[in-house]
Amino acid sequence: MFLSPLHATLKTSKYVIVLQKCPNWLHPRDNVEYTQKSFVPRAGRPSPPPQFHVFWMTSKSLVMKPQSRRKSNQKDKPGKGTMKEDELNDDGTQMERNLPRGKERKGDSKVRISKRPSTGLGGADKAQLREFCLEATKTGVAKLVKDFNETRAASLKTPISRTAFDHNMDKNRYKDVVCGDEGRVVLTWPPGHPNDYIHANWVPVHGEKRYICTQGPTEKTVEDFWRLVWQEKCKSIVMLCGVMEMGKKKCEQYWPAKEGEQMTSGLLTIRNVKVHDPEKMLTSSNLELSWQGQTHRVDHILWNGWPDRGVPDNHLACLRLVRKVAPLAPVIVHCSAGIGRTGTIVGLDMCQVSLQNGEPVNMADIVKELRVHRHGSVQTDVQYIYMHRVIFSLAENKKAIQESDIAQFITDYQAFIKSKGG
Repeated sequence: MFLSPLHATLKTSKYVIVLQKCPNWLHPRDNVEYTQKSFVPRAGRPSPPPQFHVFWMTSKSLVMKPQSRRKSNQKDKPGKGTMKEDELNDDGTQMERNLPRGKERKGDSKVRISKRPSTGLGGADKAQLREFCLEATKTGVAKLVKDFNETRAASLKTPISRTAFDHNMDKNRYKDVVCGDEGRVVLTWPPGHPNDYIHANWVPVHGEKRYICTQGPTEKTVEDFWRLVWQEKCKSIVMLCGVMEMGKKKCEQYWPAKEGEQMTSGLLTIRNVKVHDPEKMLTSSNLELSWQGQTHRVDHILWNGWPDRGVPDNHLACLRLVRKVAPLAPVIVHCSAGIGRTGTIVGLDMCQVSLQNGEPVNMADIVKELRVHRHGSVQTDVQYIYMHRVIFSLAENKKAIQESDIAQFITDYQAFIKSKGG
């Protein structure tokens, strides 16, 4: 069967599934997405096809799950036109496990096939994954919490240079969340602007300037935020907080939220080209910035419902997210203060890159390294333990460990989260 480049064909044991190309969500030039279009029965098999749930994924991790299983005692045999289970779950982030009963998986979404190569989850070293999980299980949740509190206390006592922070207090959301001078993003655009300060720091991952961690823009810093985006030509903004949370304002509405809307900030005009939902907890807005005939596109990705100082129920969506945006560095990541939820996401990417390289992972060391670049990153013990839980889920999906290996840790984790109001 011949199909144009706008189509892709997948074969199952009974049906040929024709996938129709649709607009991407991350970057128009970098990705190709497909969504379920139609089912073509093979000759002699006129029965209607089963309905499928499909997950947000890459070309190496296409997962399809029928709503109702075919009643048959015969197992499908791998053959021409089929994929083995290991190929389907290549990156280990598609299948959520051990979610509370009655809660649907938040990863269910449209098929999204990327032309980008894997950023590392598919190559995560199983031996290091297993070693990390077994060591954390041996240490236990209580001891990990104790270790984190000691790490946090020690880092907060370490003196840091904070001259720019102290000289721009009107541009800081919180007086006790310090932006260190080392690694501070210095605004140089437009030339001749009298102020170069923004509460933002570069956070490298294995030497690459991959992330800019910043606070949620305030009314006084919206213009500075867009200066930053334009200056660094950032292609992705990850927002991990709501504008309002628990009746309190956590971030300014700094972007045009509705499709077709536009706003002006300083010299820049920002227009919302398209809004869509790559996952149920994510809202992605493709924004176009313009100035003097020049344009720049950036994707604004809003995570809906991640609680302040808390953690999501979903354990792998954060890894799927960083896997998508990391190749588009530099990536701006912010929550309200720009250290808690922001540090959790960035720290997990640092962790998975180490695993990809076959390096041993110590979460305490990752947090220490993260805090060198973004002071105070990973705010709470809940976020720290959640980072372990995410890696446990990855290890399960990669078959690096068995559920029985970590059963006690999972039980203790759930009790700990519940004790914190989660």
